[in-house]
Amino acid sequence: MAISRTETIERERRWARPAGIAAILVAPLFILSLYLEGSSAALGEVLPTEQYRVVDEDSAQLLPAYIAQGVALALSALPLVYLFRAAQARSPRVSPAMLGFAFIGPLLYAAALILTNLARTGVASDFVAQADAGGDIYSMLEDLGGDSTILTIGSTLFLPAALGMVVAMVYICLQAQRAGLLTRFFGSLGMALGVLLLLINPRFSLLVLSIWFGWLGFLILDRTPRGRPPAWAAGEAIPWPRPGEEPAATPGAEAANGTVEADASEILPVPGSTSRDNSARRERARKRKRKRRR
Repeated sequence: MAISRTETIERERRWARPAGIAAILVAPLFILSLYLEGSSAALGEVLPTEQYRVVDEDSAQLLPAYIAQGVALALSALPLVYLFRAAQARSPRVSPAMLGFAFIGPLLYAAALILTNLARTGVASDFVAQADAGGDIYSMLEDLGGDSTILTIGSTLFLPAALGMVVAMVYICLQAQRAGLLTRFFGSLGMALGVLLLLINPRFSLLVLSIWFGWLGFLILDRTPRGRPPAWAAGEAIPWPRPGEEPAATPGAEAANGTVEADASEILPVPGSTSRDNSARRERARKRKRKRRR
């Protein structure tokens, strides 16, 4: 059911604070998780057997790091839902079925990260204990990883989780940009960062994406230096003009650009003119107004 512009603005005002704060918290939580990971943050630079030794050494502080990552990703769902609903209220092109990706992407990615990292901690503990007894450590590590059901589930979830996150970022940013809620640069940046989750190191792409969410939070709270795009306050879509086009007229623009004053000058009598001339001016002004109403 369609809602009025007043209802749209009121709903967004009511939810702006929780959605904005959740978005702002994404970046510090993810940065905190990287700090807590410590030396294990560089696991990609060493052999797999050494990776698990490092994980076992840092296991005491890795649990809060993984929880911080999961909470940060889960919190990102709230601003994505907020942005989706704002675009949906302004554009009939937004499909309601796509709202599910705003939940599926962040929550599934959070679950995949937590399950995988927790399972690796357990595998690392078993590997270090058995490696000290001797034997083929590479075969041992492979067997331990294959026997871990949680590690298998977490690893399997990563691809659909990343795809869900990509779809959420690309679709929601695109529709919000078309409705005039995000600038072309900021909307395009959000789409690009979503795609990067599939192309580069997830740690780096999630870090940059968390900073994007931080700025989105300030935008939702209307705390950015240049303020929010006019579509937020209008409660309706105000698409960005294409290169070379004039900006679309907004409600009240005629009064602001002097049209009212021009009409008034034609309606009011001009000193020194005859009554017949003044009547003709008033009649032309009335005809012009009727055409605009049509």
